[in-house]
Amino acid sequence: MSTPTKTETLSRNNYGALVLNTVKFAEQLEQVRALLEIAISKGLIPRPFTSSTKKEFECLNVDIYDVLISRRRVKALVIQVRSFWRHMRKGHTRMEKRYCLIVRTGKKLAVTELDSATCVKRAKNTTALGQLVGHYLGTKPVACKKPDQGICSGYKVLAQDADGGLRSVYDGSEYAAGKWRSQAARPDHGGGYYFYWNQDQATQAVAASETFKNTWTAGKTLVLCEVEVAGRTVDYSGGKVAASRLRVMQVLQRLTHGSEPSV
Repeated sequence: MSTPTKTETLSRNNYGALVLNTVKFAEQLEQVRALLEIAISKGLIPRPFTSSTKKEFECLNVDIYDVLISRRRVKALVIQVRSFWRHMRKGHTRMEKRYCLIVRTGKKLAVTELDSATCVKRAKNTTALGQLVGHYLGTKPVACKKPDQGICSGYKVLAQDADGGLRSVYDGSEYAAGKWRSQAARPDHGGGYYFYWNQDQATQAVAASETFKNTWTAGKTLVLCEVEVAGRTVDYSGGKVAASRLRVMQVLQRLTHGSEPSV
C-alpha cells in the first residue's frame, strides 16, 4: 500500500486517530515513537498507563492524528491525549481529551495545546499525511466543517417480541427492520438514537447494567443488532453514541441478562 495521495482517504478509528497499520511509513514509525518518548521524558506530555483495582479502572492513551515527514524524517505530530476512568462498582465513568502539536526543530522540541472543539473535525477532513500539521503551522488551512460520514455500521441492543418484532428497551417503540428512524442528535442526552461502534462495548455495557435499568429489562428478551447510522453523532462516555438517523439491519444474537452474551 502506497503513501496516501491527495485523492485518498486516511483510515481513522472511532475517535479520529490514524490507524497506523494502514498508513505505510514503517521506516518512520520508530521515529514517531522516539519523538513521543522524548516529549514524555521532558514532561511535555503524560506517559500512557493502565491501572486497575477492584474499585476503579483508569487509563491514559496517546493517539496519533497526523504525522509530518520531510526528507524521510518525522518533523511534527498532532496527538490526542485521552484519559478514561470507571468506578467498577457504581459504573460511573469519566473521559477527558486534549490535543497537542509536537514540533521538532533541530534538537529542540515544542508542544502546543490545540483547540479540542475543532481538531477532530479538521483531522477527518484531511486526505494525506501532513495536512493537519500544515494547518496548525499555517501553511495551508484545513476546513473545520463536519465531514460527510455517509452511512456507517454500529451495534444496538433491543428487546425482541415473541413474534420477532424489535422494540426499544426504554420506551417500547418499534424498530422495523430496514426502516430509518430520525431524531436530531443533541448533547447532554437531548436527542438521537443510541448505539455503539464496538460490539463488545455494546454487550458489556448491558451486562454491567450501564445501558438500561434492571426494571426496564425485566421479563424482556434482549438481542444484539447490527444497525446503520447516518447524520450527526454525539459521543458519550464508555463508547456510547447518539445518531440522528438509525435503522436496524439484522439481529446478531440473543443476550443473557446481567452476564456476557449467550452463544
